[in-house]
Amino acid sequence: MLMGHAEGVPKLGSSSKLLLSDPESESDGDEEADTPEKILCMASFDELGQKSVQYDTIIWLSISLLLVLAWGIGILMLLYLPMRRYVLKKEISSRKLYVTPDEIVYKVSRPSFIPFWKDIKFEKHVPLPLVIDIIIEQVNVWTTHLQS
Repeated sequence: MLMGHAEGVPKLGSSSKLLLSDPESESDGDEEADTPEKILCMASFDELGQKSVQYDTIIWLSISLLLVLAWGIGILMLLYLPMRRYVLKKEISSRKLYVTPDEIVYKVSRPSFIPFWKDIKFEKHVPLPLVIDIIIEQVNVWTTHLQS
C-alpha cells in the first residue's frame, strides 16, 4: 500500500555497484546505532505518508458520520480524529526498512492510540535466503505459465 524511497542508492550503475555501495556514511548516526550490521540499503516511507493520512482520515470521517446518523456514537469518533491523525503521521514517519548482508529489517515506532502511554516498537527480521527462495519460486511459476 505505501511505497517508500531508497536513500543512499546510486542512480546509475550495475547491481554489483549497488550492493557494494556504503550508505552508512550518508545516513544519520542514530539510525546506525539501532542496527548492528552493515546496512547495504535503507528506505523510508515519508513521500506517500501525507496521502495515506488523508485517505485514512476520509475513511474515518465517513464511518463516524454514518455512526452519528445511526446511533450518535460517531461524535466520539469525530472528537478522537486529531489524535488518530497524529498517531498515523508519527507511525509513517518512523517506518524504516534496512537491507543488510544477512536479512531485511523493518522497524516501526509509533505512539499508542491511548494518549500518554508509551511508544509501541515493532521490529521484524526476514532472512535474505527466504526472500531469494520466494523470488526464485515466483520466476519458476511465471516461466511455466508462459510455456503453457
